Amino acid sequence: MSYLNREERRETILLAAMKVALDEGFSAMTVRNIARQAGIAAGQVHHHFASSGELKSQAFVRVISEMMALPLVPENASWREKLFSMLGSEDRRLEPYIRLWRQAQLLADSDAEIKHAYLLTMTMWHAETVKLIVAGAGAGEFITRDSAESIAWRLISLVCGMDGIYVLGLPEMGDSAFSRHLHQQITLELS
Repeated sequence: MSYLNREERRETILLAAMKVALDEGFSAMTVRNIARQAGIAAGQVHHHFASSGELKSQAFVRVISEMMALPLVPENASWREKLFSMLGSEDRRLEPYIRLWRQAQLLADSDAEIKHAYLLTMTMWHAETVKLIVAGAGAGEFITRDSAESIAWRLISLVCGMDGIYVLGLPEMGDSAFSRHLHQQITLELS
Protein backbone atom coordinates (compact mmCIF):
# COMPACT_ATOMS: atom_id res chain seq x y z
CA MET A 1 0.00 0.00 0.00
CA SER A 2 1.29 3.44 -0.85
CA TYR A 3 1.91 6.02 1.83
CA LEU A 4 -1.28 7.42 3.28
CA ASN A 5 -1.55 10.18 5.83
CA ARG A 6 -3.30 9.45 9.12
CA GLU A 7 -6.76 10.51 7.97
CA GLU A 8 -6.48 8.57 4.71
CA ARG A 9 -5.32 5.42 6.52
CA ARG A 10 -8.15 5.74 9.03
CA GLU A 11 -10.63 6.15 6.17
CA THR A 12 -9.20 3.09 4.42
CA ILE A 13 -9.69 1.05 7.59
CA LEU A 14 -13.22 2.37 8.07
CA LEU A 15 -14.15 1.56 4.46
CA ALA A 16 -12.74 -1.95 4.89
CA ALA A 17 -14.77 -2.39 8.07
CA MET A 18 -17.90 -1.22 6.24
CA LYS A 19 -17.29 -3.74 3.46
CA VAL A 20 -16.78 -6.59 5.91
CA ALA A 21 -19.91 -5.54 7.81
CA LEU A 22 -22.08 -5.48 4.69
CA ASP A 23 -20.62 -8.65 3.18
CA GLU A 24 -20.33 -10.80 6.29
CA GLY A 25 -21.93 -9.06 9.29
CA PHE A 26 -20.75 -8.01 12.72
CA SER A 27 -19.34 -11.41 13.68
CA ALA A 28 -16.81 -11.19 10.82
CA MET A 29 -15.63 -7.73 11.89
CA THR A 30 -12.48 -8.93 13.58
CA VAL A 31 -9.39 -6.75 13.58
CA ARG A 32 -7.56 -9.38 11.55
CA ASN A 33 -10.31 -9.62 8.93
CA ILE A 34 -10.66 -5.85 8.62
CA ALA A 35 -6.89 -5.42 8.36
CA ARG A 36 -6.77 -8.08 5.64
CA GLN A 37 -9.55 -6.29 3.74
CA ALA A 38 -7.70 -2.97 4.11
CA GLY A 39 -4.37 -4.52 3.08
CA ILE A 40 -2.60 -3.46 6.26
CA ALA A 41 -1.16 -5.00 9.41
CA ALA A 42 -3.58 -5.60 12.28
CA GLY A 43 -1.54 -3.25 14.47
CA GLN A 44 -2.52 -0.37 12.20
CA VAL A 45 -6.17 -0.91 13.10
CA HIS A 46 -5.33 -0.62 16.79
CA HIS A 47 -3.23 2.45 16.05
CA HIS A 48 -6.15 4.28 14.43
CA PHE A 49 -9.08 3.10 16.58
CA ALA A 50 -9.18 2.87 20.36
CA SER A 51 -11.03 -0.45 20.22
CA SER A 52 -12.64 -2.85 17.80
CA GLY A 53 -15.97 -1.75 19.29
CA GLU A 54 -15.28 1.85 18.28
CA LEU A 55 -14.44 0.73 14.75
CA LYS A 56 -17.54 -1.47 14.51
CA SER A 57 -19.86 1.25 15.77
CA GLN A 58 -18.38 3.92 13.48
CA ALA A 59 -18.56 1.59 10.49
CA PHE A 60 -22.19 0.76 11.32
CA VAL A 61 -23.18 4.44 11.49
CA ARG A 62 -21.46 5.10 8.15
CA VAL A 63 -23.13 2.07 6.56
CA ILE A 64 -26.58 3.24 7.67
CA SER A 65 -25.83 6.80 6.52
CA GLU A 66 -24.84 5.36 3.15
CA MET A 67 -28.07 3.37 3.01
CA MET A 68 -30.19 6.44 3.76
CA ALA A 69 -28.44 8.33 0.96
CA LEU A 70 -29.14 5.69 -1.69
CA PRO A 71 -31.39 7.05 -4.43
CA LEU A 72 -34.29 4.61 -4.13
CA VAL A 73 -36.92 6.60 -6.00
CA PRO A 74 -36.64 9.18 -8.76
CA GLU A 75 -36.22 12.84 -7.81
CA ASN A 76 -39.68 13.59 -9.15
CA ALA A 77 -41.36 10.85 -7.07
CA SER A 78 -44.29 11.85 -4.89
CA TRP A 79 -43.68 12.61 -1.23
CA ARG A 80 -45.64 9.45 -0.39
CA GLU A 81 -43.27 7.37 -2.56
CA LYS A 82 -40.26 9.03 -0.95
CA LEU A 83 -41.66 8.40 2.54
CA PHE A 84 -42.45 4.79 1.74
CA SER A 85 -38.92 4.24 0.41
CA MET A 86 -37.46 5.72 3.61
CA LEU A 87 -39.58 3.43 5.77
CA GLY A 88 -39.99 0.19 3.89
CA SER A 89 -38.43 0.18 0.47
CA GLU A 90 -38.77 -2.96 -1.58
CA ASP A 91 -35.40 -2.27 -3.24
CA ARG A 92 -33.32 -5.47 -2.93
CA ARG A 93 -30.09 -3.44 -2.77
CA LEU A 94 -31.01 -2.72 0.85
CA GLU A 95 -30.93 -6.34 2.00
CA PRO A 96 -27.31 -6.31 3.31
CA TYR A 97 -28.00 -3.03 5.13
CA ILE A 98 -31.19 -4.34 6.71
CA ARG A 99 -29.46 -7.58 7.72
CA LEU A 100 -26.77 -5.51 9.47
CA TRP A 101 -29.43 -3.27 11.08
CA ARG A 102 -31.12 -6.37 12.54
CA GLN A 103 -27.79 -7.63 13.89
CA ALA A 104 -27.11 -4.27 15.53
CA GLN A 105 -30.53 -4.34 17.17
CA LEU A 106 -29.72 -7.71 18.73
CA LEU A 107 -26.20 -6.68 19.78
CA ALA A 108 -27.41 -3.40 21.31
CA ASP A 109 -28.61 -5.30 24.34
CA SER A 110 -25.13 -6.55 25.22
CA ASP A 111 -22.73 -4.06 23.58
CA ALA A 112 -22.80 -0.44 24.79
CA GLU A 113 -20.92 0.92 21.75
CA ILE A 114 -23.24 -0.80 19.29
CA LYS A 115 -26.23 0.37 21.33
CA HIS A 116 -25.01 3.96 21.09
CA ALA A 117 -24.49 3.59 17.33
CA TYR A 118 -27.90 1.93 16.92
CA LEU A 119 -29.60 4.75 18.84
CA LEU A 120 -27.78 7.32 16.71
CA THR A 121 -28.90 5.65 13.48
CA MET A 122 -32.47 5.38 14.79
CA THR A 123 -32.37 9.13 15.48
CA MET A 124 -31.00 9.74 11.98
CA TRP A 125 -33.80 7.64 10.47
CA HIS A 126 -36.35 9.58 12.48
CA ALA A 127 -34.92 12.93 11.39
CA GLU A 128 -35.02 11.95 7.71
CA THR A 129 -38.58 10.67 8.07
CA VAL A 130 -39.64 13.92 9.74
CA LYS A 131 -38.09 15.92 6.87
CA LEU A 132 -40.10 13.95 4.33
CA ILE A 133 -43.35 14.38 6.27
CA VAL A 134 -42.79 18.13 6.66
CA ALA A 135 -41.89 18.51 2.97
CA GLY A 136 -44.91 16.47 1.90
CA ALA A 137 -47.19 18.54 4.14
CA GLY A 138 -45.64 21.73 2.79
CA ALA A 139 -46.34 20.55 -0.75
CA GLY A 140 -49.95 19.82 0.19
CA GLU A 141 -49.59 16.07 -0.34
CA PHE A 142 -49.86 15.19 3.36
CA ILE A 143 -52.35 16.38 5.95
CA THR A 144 -50.91 16.26 9.46
CA ARG A 145 -53.11 16.24 12.53
CA ASP A 146 -50.18 15.61 14.86
CA SER A 147 -46.55 16.67 14.91
CA ALA A 148 -44.34 15.26 12.18
CA GLU A 149 -42.04 13.99 14.95
CA SER A 150 -44.82 11.91 16.54
CA ILE A 151 -46.07 10.60 13.21
CA ALA A 152 -42.51 9.60 12.25
CA TRP A 153 -42.04 7.64 15.48
CA ARG A 154 -45.34 5.82 14.99
CA LEU A 155 -44.45 4.89 11.41
CA ILE A 156 -40.95 3.77 12.40
CA SER A 157 -42.39 1.75 15.28
CA LEU A 158 -44.79 0.02 12.91
CA VAL A 159 -41.95 -0.81 10.50
CA CYS A 160 -39.73 -2.15 13.29
CA GLY A 161 -42.56 -4.25 14.70
CA MET A 162 -43.56 -5.61 11.31
CA ASP A 163 -39.91 -6.37 10.51
CA GLY A 164 -39.70 -8.43 13.69
CA ILE A 165 -42.65 -10.49 12.47
CA TYR A 166 -41.39 -10.54 8.87
CA VAL A 167 -38.10 -12.24 9.81
CA LEU A 168 -40.09 -15.11 11.34
CA GLY A 169 -41.23 -16.00 7.85
CA LEU A 170 -44.94 -16.01 8.60
CA PRO A 171 -46.90 -16.10 5.34
CA GLU A 172 -49.24 -13.42 6.70
CA MET A 173 -46.33 -10.96 6.81
CA GLY A 174 -44.62 -11.43 3.46
CA ASP A 175 -43.42 -8.60 1.24
CA SER A 176 -46.84 -7.71 -0.11
CA ALA A 177 -48.46 -7.68 3.35
CA PHE A 178 -45.62 -5.56 4.73
CA SER A 179 -46.09 -3.01 1.95
CA ARG A 180 -49.88 -3.05 2.25
CA HIS A 181 -49.80 -2.42 6.02
CA LEU A 182 -47.25 0.37 5.68
CA HIS A 183 -49.18 2.08 2.88
CA GLN A 184 -52.35 1.82 4.95
CA GLN A 185 -50.68 3.39 7.99
CA ILE A 186 -49.20 6.21 5.90
CA THR A 187 -52.73 6.88 4.59
CA LEU A 188 -54.18 6.84 8.11
CA GLU A 189 -51.50 9.16 9.46
CA LEU A 190 -51.21 11.62 6.58
CA SER A 191 -54.58 11.89 4.82
